[in-house]
Amino acid sequence: CRDIQEQLKGIYDLERLTSRVATGRASPRDLGCLAGTLARLPRLKQLLAEREAGLLGQLEERLDLCEDVLEQVAETLVEDPPLLVSEGGIIRDGFDPELDQLRDLARGGKEWIAAYQASESERTGIPSLKVGFNKVFGYYLEVTAAHLAKVPEEYIRKQTLKNQERYVTPELKEHEEKVLRAEEQAVVLEQRFFGALRESVAGECLRLQATSGVLSRLDVLAGLGVLAASRGYCRPELTADPI
Repeated sequence: CRDIQEQLKGIYDLERLTSRVATGRASPRDLGCLAGTLARLPRLKQLLAEREAGLLGQLEERLDLCEDVLEQVAETLVEDPPLLVSEGGIIRDGFDPELDQLRDLARGGKEWIAAYQASESERTGIPSLKVGFNKVFGYYLEVTAAHLAKVPEEYIRKQTLKNQERYVTPELKEHEEKVLRAEEQAVVLEQRFFGALRESVAGECLRLQATSGVLSRLDVLAGLGVLAASRGYCRPELTADPI
């Protein structure tokens, strides 16, 4: 029973996860936990098949591995998905060509920005020049007060801080738009794929609930078995003889 208990320790609350899927509230992390649980079922089924007890044999027969559900989730989601769909990065690379293309565009844009920072630092002679980003102004060039005299005329002042100035250039804004547009489109596409996955898994809720019921019974039986073994309990023999 202890080996069955050990296998059950790595299993999440499948009933709760199934409920969240059925009501459309499951997060990417919930589906990741569901897949992690299903991935442990084959070993558990093998352990049950090795037992001689009739009840465990019945539970082994009723334990649906839901392999198709596991395969679909594993092929769609990354191994350790974030909590929120809006964070992006939940769908595996290679799942969809369009999504891969948008991600490559976003990564390429960021690489361009890093190279742009290095080239502008060299061109202007401002060693501390750096490209930053915030949600209000987007990407900007930041120059400390000590180097303001070296700022080229084509730099457009965007924000004045205590010890530095922030600027933008047409080139920087153009690439910012490419990066942000690609990132936004990628997130929208990921949300669509995740919604379809969650809906597909929701169609298998009856199977998942049945498996959850088997796991609940196994948890109780394994606990009782370990308790009986530790305390030396034995099954009484009933006879018709009077005491």
